[in-house]
Amino acid sequence: MSFKENLRAKINLDGLLRKITSTIRETPGQRRLDKELTQELLEMTDLEHKKVRDLHLYVRPLDGAIMEVLVFDNELAIYHTTVYDVALRKSPEWKEMFSIKNIKKVMNDQDVIFTKGKESLKRIHANALALLDLSYTKDDLALLVEDARRGLEKKSLERIQESFDLFFELLDFQPVSLGVLEYDSQIFARPKTNGGTATTFENTLFFNEENFTLGLKKGTLSSQSDLDLAWVMQYARGEETADLEGLEVFEFLAELALKEKL
Repeated sequence: MSFKENLRAKINLDGLLRKITSTIRETPGQRRLDKELTQELLEMTDLEHKKVRDLHLYVRPLDGAIMEVLVFDNELAIYHTTVYDVALRKSPEWKEMFSIKNIKKVMNDQDVIFTKGKESLKRIHANALALLDLSYTKDDLALLVEDARRGLEKKSLERIQESFDLFFELLDFQPVSLGVLEYDSQIFARPKTNGGTATTFENTLFFNEENFTLGLKKGTLSSQSDLDLAWVMQYARGEETADLEGLEVFEFLAELALKEKL
């Protein structure tokens, strides 16, 4: 896949992880999982599906006969053992229960269990992420800028939003609310935090989806600075100009991404 496709896949992966994690419901002795979304996440990994007895397992080799085995149920447990051992512990046949050793295995899986629930989701996500080549070159970024140019020329909100998503993923830009602009104006920036809520932002980007104006103010901007907030209001009224406008904004983002890679 191309760099753009891999970056899209990462954004999708991260979104899936957030959705699944937010939908997990845990009560004493019970956990509920969105299996449809989890299935989508599993399909992006290199885990192989196997139907063993009445179990749906996802497996991959670890060391010799030892496998990483995920049992696809509400517990979402991952084991480091053999497929047969998991089948014995999770779905024993009656003849296997004549063995005291097997009964002990069924009653206690702490010797082979690796993760459960949210920790298993994180591992599945990491597995899928490791399959993506997220390295990029100047030419890769130039293609992203070209896509953004087309979006601006055609005034395509969908294309512009996708360009934002891709560059913001690379640069950790986030939506910012300053409480001084109209609803159709969006603000994005990289937050500067000291362990608490961010009040200072770097390279603040302004986009009005009503008239498709795009601008970027270089440097820092503080939500607690009256001067900075006054500038934002003046910019919104057309009384101030941004440091960069239109396609220049995306060209700057590409330069920033290239510098941070070095």
